[in-house]
Amino acid sequence: MKRLLISIPLMALLAACAAEEPQTVPKSDVQSSAVEQPVQATTPAGGTLEEENKITPSVLSIPKLGLEAPVKEFGLDKEGNMELPENGKDVAWFEPGFQPGEKGNAVLAGHVDDEKKPAVFFELKTLEPGDEIHLQDDKGKTLTFVVKEKVAYEKDDAPLRKIFGPTEKRMLNLITCTGYFDHDIHNYVERLVVYTELVEDGNES
Repeated sequence: MKRLLISIPLMALLAACAAEEPQTVPKSDVQSSAVEQPVQATTPAGGTLEEENKITPSVLSIPKLGLEAPVKEFGLDKEGNMELPENGKDVAWFEPGFQPGEKGNAVLAGHVDDEKKPAVFFELKTLEPGDEIHLQDDKGKTLTFVVKEKVAYEKDDAPLRKIFGPTEKRMLNLITCTGYFDHDIHNYVERLVVYTELVEDGNES
């Protein structure tokens, strides 16, 4: 069983979403919700069903975006921030949290731009409810998730429990930066979260 106490704001979890100051600025509408209490994300001990459902992701594909990208395991750095890839092509899976396919909120994160070019999650904002997300492990097992909603939060004002915490649903949440780039703080002012849920056999999501 893995346990992780998350008590840092989303602005720290995604401290940097761009390698440099961008030329292109994504737009979004902000919906925000403040949560001050810490979030305890607990991976269940797991029975047979949990073991069958969950995977260690290696490839992410989003048909609507024509996207296929490698997924790498990341945790927290020495400052307590969520680590992210140094390039704009890879996607980070928050490994200390939940595994995709098990009950709980699994989290993937990626850059919106990289060295003034669009990065892996640049078009994430165009996803709509009903769009499909596919995750594959290194053995070829594939899980399909369907988009339920997308919300843009101010970077220091986000519901961490909803994004990272436990739930009876099998969720996969994708995070990137959005809004405008604030040159004073050298960062985007918002974080976009796309909430998706596992499509299970015999269950319409």
